[in-house]
Amino acid sequence: MLKSVMVCVAGLLAVAPTAFAYSDEARLPFAGQPGELPLEVALRFAKNRLGEDGRFEYAALKAIQTSQPEAFDRASITLIREGLMDDSVQGVRQRFELSREDSVWTLRAVTEDFSCKRGRKGWGLKPCP
Repeated sequence: MLKSVMVCVAGLLAVAPTAFAYSDEARLPFAGQPGELPLEVALRFAKNRLGEDGRFEYAALKAIQTSQPEAFDRASITLIREGLMDDSVQGVRQRFELSREDSVWTLRAVTEDFSCKRGRKGWGLKPCP
C-alpha cells in the first residue's frame, strides 16, 4: 500500500509543470484592434499587472520590441518592471509573442519570470522566496 502511494505521488511530481503558469493565460489568444501596434496590444493585455487607478509600484518600466528582419508579421514584446515595492522581488519580466493576420496583432503566448533580491541569481520561473 505504501509503495503504491509513493509511486502515485512520484508520478504526480513527474507530470507536474515546472514553470508557474501565467495567471491570465485563459485570456489567450488576445486579439488587438485594427491599427494597433504590437506594443499597444501587449500593454492593454498587461494593464492589470502594470498598475491600478493610475498608480504603480515600481521604479522603472522597460519595454522592448523585437522582430526578425523582413518577417514583420511576428513580434516579441518584453516588459520589465524593476524597483518593486516588495521585500523579496527585484523585478518581474513578461514576454509576449504576437503574430499579425489581416492587419490585426494577436497575442499568442505569455511567459513571466522573476528576479529576486536574495537567494537565486538571475531570472527564474518560480516566484521569489
